[in-house]
Amino acid sequence: MNIVIVEDHSVLLYGLTEILENKLNGSFIKGFCTPAKAELETNWAETDLLITDLEFKNGESGLDFTKRLRSRFPGLKAIAYSTHKIFSILNELKRSGFNSYVCKEMQVKELMEAVEMVMKQSPKLFYETNSFRTFMHDRKTVEKKFFTSDYERNVSLTPTEKLVCERITKNLRVDNSELASELNMQLNTLKKHITSIYKKLGVKSKEGISLFVENDRSIVR
Repeated sequence: MNIVIVEDHSVLLYGLTEILENKLNGSFIKGFCTPAKAELETNWAETDLLITDLEFKNGESGLDFTKRLRSRFPGLKAIAYSTHKIFSILNELKRSGFNSYVCKEMQVKELMEAVEMVMKQSPKLFYETNSFRTFMHDRKTVEKKFFTSDYERNVSLTPTEKLVCERITKNLRVDNSELASELNMQLNTLKKHITSIYKKLGVKSKEGISLFVENDRSIVR
């Protein structure tokens, strides 16, 4: 079996590669730090399985990357390997061509079960791991508790928070000082807005804000 792993944390990439090599005897496993490099240097016609993160430090999207590959190589199977627990992102996995989701915080056993099940089933099917089912259920519970609809959640962002989301999405690498100056506000005020956005969207980084907005533009409208 030919497997490609895309992960921009070198320690995680090395560890995951080593684990799969030990668990899957006879498999050829190749790792990359960015989707762009993987897409350029891989013979995808001969690749059986892609394991990729969903967001990368350089701003690339694992969702878009996988969607492109699956449109060109429908027989390719893909597993999202990420810490993302955002309801809208997890909900988008199936439409982007993923066949399963494994949280990095889970034990190796869950990843190996996902690999086994995904390789057994059709590329059109999605295998729901325990972590996927748990996160989806928990997120739905939270959303029902605080918001009666996606619209209510989105409008709960203040106009300033929406503007901050939009600017971060346009320039993911902008630092807080520069962004505060651009928005004509104090740095501490900006930090408070960003913290509020994290809580409302259920994310924990600027990359998460960007990924959320890219998959739901109504957030900034």
